[in-house]
Amino acid sequence: MKKILCPIDFSDTAQNGIAYAAKLAKASGSALTLLNIQPSSSPVLAAENELVLNAVAERLEELGKEVRSFFKISCDTEILQSGSLLSDAIAHRGDDYSMIVMGTHGVENLMEFFRGSNTYNAIRRSKIPVMLVPMDSIYSEIRSVVYAYNYLAERKLPLKQLQPWIKSLQCELTVLQVNEEAISQDALDEMKELQFIISEQWKEADITINFDSIRSAEIAPSIHSYIQRNQKDVLALCTTHRNFIQEIFHKSVIKIISEIASYPVLVFHE
Repeated sequence: MKKILCPIDFSDTAQNGIAYAAKLAKASGSALTLLNIQPSSSPVLAAENELVLNAVAERLEELGKEVRSFFKISCDTEILQSGSLLSDAIAHRGDDYSMIVMGTHGVENLMEFFRGSNTYNAIRRSKIPVMLVPMDSIYSEIRSVVYAYNYLAERKLPLKQLQPWIKSLQCELTVLQVNEEAISQDALDEMKELQFIISEQWKEADITINFDSIRSAEIAPSIHSYIQRNQKDVLALCTTHRNFIQEIFHKSVIKIISEIASYPVLVFHE
């Protein structure tokens, strides 16, 4: 059974992340765990720390009951005391799960995400997929996922971590290639050949892949426009494709996409 980990801090952003994670868990037949991380305290503050933990545990358990009752899913709660960085604690705890779902504040969090925030570092250290849920993103049935990847340059298409979610949600997968505005006919022919090879490779896994491409020098706005225009539900990115990630999320580009994105971003690993 799949297991989803949802780190929370009781903020409005976290509440939105919980709702999204709970609906995703129900749709995919997964179990959900709500995780709150508290810093380890010194022995001198042990008594005060115990009072805080008891209060958090009570609040967290009540939240878990509400989730179980409202969404009709399996939902556990956990408090983790850790002296590590928050990102390290989340990533380490995530080793026992299938996916991490985290609510984000949108512009600030997404900008920080690729500059070294807790969210980014959790993803960088995590061995499992991480889904970022913007504050204004409300869950609806995931019918279509766009996976932006430069397979023309990489000569491959990592799908191992994305595959089980595509199958369990029974959603459409579109692999989006972003090309330069000027591209040769030879490159276009090569792209078609790669599409055939990739389709054959994943056919045995019962994954049907749709391919599409756009031509633009403005990568992030073009991807965003594509998702909005085609009403896609999730944008997927693979961290192993570092050059592409760096290109998409160059500081000037991430500012644009973070200001306009209203859809979840799923980051997974090869």
